[in-house]
Amino acid sequence: MNQNNPKKVFRRVSAYLCRHPRLFSLTLILACLATALAVAIPSIIQRVLDRIIQEGLADAKDFLPGIAFIGLLLLCREVFNCLRIRVNNSLEQKVIFELRGDLHEKLLNLPVGFFDRRKSGDVSSRVLEDVQNVERAILDGTEQGIVALLSLVGVSVMMFYQDPRLAWVVLLPLPILGLMAFNYARVSKRNWREVRDASGELNSLLIEDIQGNRLIHSFALVDREKNRFADLAGKVKKASLKAMYRWSIQGPLASLTASTGKLAMIALGAYLLATDKGFSTGQFLAFVLYADMFYTPIQQLVGINNLIAAGKASGERVFEILDSPLEVLEPQLKVSFPSDSHDITFQKVSFSYAERSPVVSELSFELPHGSTTALVGPTGSGKSTIANLLQRYYDVEKGFITIGGKPLDQFSLVELRTNISMVSQDPFLFDASVRDNLLLAKAGCTDMDLQNALQAAQAWEFVKRLPLGMDTLIGERGVRLSMGEKQRITLARAMLKSSPILILDEATSSVDVETERDIQQAIHRLIKDRTTIIIAHRLSTIREADQIIFLEKGQIVESGSHLQLTMRGGAYANFCNLQENLV
Repeated sequence: MNQNNPKKVFRRVSAYLCRHPRLFSLTLILACLATALAVAIPSIIQRVLDRIIQEGLADAKDFLPGIAFIGLLLLCREVFNCLRIRVNNSLEQKVIFELRGDLHEKLLNLPVGFFDRRKSGDVSSRVLEDVQNVERAILDGTEQGIVALLSLVGVSVMMFYQDPRLAWVVLLPLPILGLMAFNYARVSKRNWREVRDASGELNSLLIEDIQGNRLIHSFALVDREKNRFADLAGKVKKASLKAMYRWSIQGPLASLTASTGKLAMIALGAYLLATDKGFSTGQFLAFVLYADMFYTPIQQLVGINNLIAAGKASGERVFEILDSPLEVLEPQLKVSFPSDSHDITFQKVSFSYAERSPVVSELSFELPHGSTTALVGPTGSGKSTIANLLQRYYDVEKGFITIGGKPLDQFSLVELRTNISMVSQDPFLFDASVRDNLLLAKAGCTDMDLQNALQAAQAWEFVKRLPLGMDTLIGERGVRLSMGEKQRITLARAMLKSSPILILDEATSSVDVETERDIQQAIHRLIKDRTTIIIAHRLSTIREADQIIFLEKGQIVESGSHLQLTMRGGAYANFCNLQENLV
């Protein structure tokens, strides 16, 4: 069954309200009290007015108490409304906080493949904008809807008590209004879904332009991006106007229909006032007030219908993420990560990304404990995929991987990834200080520990020259540092983590020769006594590896040491000759 049909979206969001029964109940109690007073006021006005007219009261002191009592009721009603709004706001923020928290937690636990298939801007718009829309529709819609229904019931009872003839006239447009609301609901959700999807695309482009600002300027792409943004913004505008156009018809048409009921009631009321001596001026005034009170909540319900339609569209986008399967699952029976032996074995491993041919096929090799293995081969040969599979970002389709003789999928994900350090070609640093980025590897380190790690990574000399040393903020993704400086900080972070297994994925691919030499010295310190996988194209990085595995199209072409493979004159030797010729 579809998890995202409208009834289930409403039910699932309502479950968040049920986590706070006291606040929700208090909101409804205050709403009922305010509604009860609102319904009572026209009847009291009728009695005061009839008494003034029938008894001919001309002295202010005779009718002022009645007027003062009405004023007191109005004051009490607004006090209850004030308290209701405050309680409702507290409930609203709790629901938003919890829904966003659940969504964020799910995003943190989703596999890498989920983000490979989605734009980051669209995901962020679901967490920020769609959650807000869902909350506003369901929480505000529920509260306002209940208040409106209570008002309808209370006013209807009072109208039939006052005069059933006028009450039936007021109710005549009700079936027409219901049919209009039903027809509107059928198409409005689809229209608002188009608005939310278009907004997600626009958000994605905005984030791309912010992150790729330097590239845009270096390639003179400002005009191109302006046009792309204008096209997507136009798409959002078109979808929004389409949704609003439907409301521009529905809202006024519903108001006009309601007005015909009021007009018919006023006509009949005037006739009764002229012909029926038992029908008083006070009753007529009370009925005018009640008719207005009857149609106001109906118009509110029509407006809530529009609000809920937009909320359901956003709710589908939110729960689409919450319902996304966790493709990489924790094992039911966990085994401890080996403490002494960290040899790694790939046995007939096959894997392919969605909608692609196999990236690795029947792949078998062994990485002895404490050894360094270099993975070499052309782009797309499966090198980075091997690193992803070892960290269980994806699960193998066939075959198995073991560490220390224990199956990879029997380790808890946290323990597995804690025991693997990764230094990639695109080093990621948070928008924080150098110190904060280092402490991610090992909280509670002393300044001396941090300094030793930076020295070992050939990074201390430039870090101590920063304005605030290790407390210097380095900007989003470390933008205030050079690529070589970022690489060395990530190496220092890996040294602090001190995991027994290390993966170096093109760790020197984006730096100059002098920086590469410094990083190579740091790498030699880092790989000591660790089971290491090096993914690289530069000979300087791979020639000293204990074994080199040359890959093509996800299969091993040859393996051995640098000397063995160059003497063999195969694919690796050709690779080396090509590099030497380029130099």
